[in-house]
Amino acid sequence: MGIKPDEELAKQFEVLIDDPKKSENDVQKFLEAHSEFLIPSWFQNHPIAMNSIISKFSIGGRTADFAWLMSDSATWFLVLVEIESPHKKLFSSSSKHVKPSSVFDDALNQTHVWKEYFDEHPAEVRESIRPMLVPLGRERNPLKLRRVLIIGRSADHAANEARRKRMATIEEDHKIKILTYDSLLGHYRRGQGEKRCVLSPRGAGFAIKRMDAYPERTFAYLRPEQLHVPPRFIAELEEAGYQMQEWLKNRPLMFDDRWATKPEGWDDDGMLNRVYGAAMDAVEKSRSKRAAKREKSG
Repeated sequence: MGIKPDEELAKQFEVLIDDPKKSENDVQKFLEAHSEFLIPSWFQNHPIAMNSIISKFSIGGRTADFAWLMSDSATWFLVLVEIESPHKKLFSSSSKHVKPSSVFDDALNQTHVWKEYFDEHPAEVRESIRPMLVPLGRERNPLKLRRVLIIGRSADHAANEARRKRMATIEEDHKIKILTYDSLLGHYRRGQGEKRCVLSPRGAGFAIKRMDAYPERTFAYLRPEQLHVPPRFIAELEEAGYQMQEWLKNRPLMFDDRWATKPEGWDDDGMLNRVYGAAMDAVEKSRSKRAAKREKSG
């Protein structure tokens, strides 16, 4: 369930991506400030770990503009996002054939560097995100890579059947999801956006960079040496009821990710029932989706 879209904000984004004077850095700043535009649209059934995305994630000497972790019951997925200019063309207009433009090819190649490093150095990549591989018992689950490229505008291919087919082939051949900026705008306007906490790499861990949404399942597992929380966010979290002074003393906030000690009136059975019910809802949703897919293919 996404947040209610704000049309004024949508128009701001539209003006930004229409302006040829704006850089990719301007787009990065906007998406950090308004993470609800950054949608993992093909993975809606898997929650984002800790309700957090990572800005400027390093991998093999290169940098992904954004990254996040997702998981099902058996596998972790590291999603890396490359942002290119909204004004870069996806296809060459001079070719007689439907051919990707040179800038499109360059962007695809950038994400291939990530994949090569991931395949050759899986232990190093896992170690860079190890603090987020929680709860205990799931940290050894397999880790797979997913890549997302955000580039260009939909008008460059949406009205051309040959280009649409070529785009689908590129996605399949490269095992990558390609989104245009119009796709992001459309998802947001349809109410599919959700705010996230934004982290940045810091030493062997992370720091909270923006907190437009509270991180989830974070203070129960991460320690102060793994997560730097600036004083202004400490104050905001304390006002919201988080026992941050206890957390700063290395006491995990095990109860609802807010309290170090069991609060008065805490309902263990009720909490277990809510967790179990949420898990069963997820299983049933997955079964329904598979059944619908089988019915469609049959």
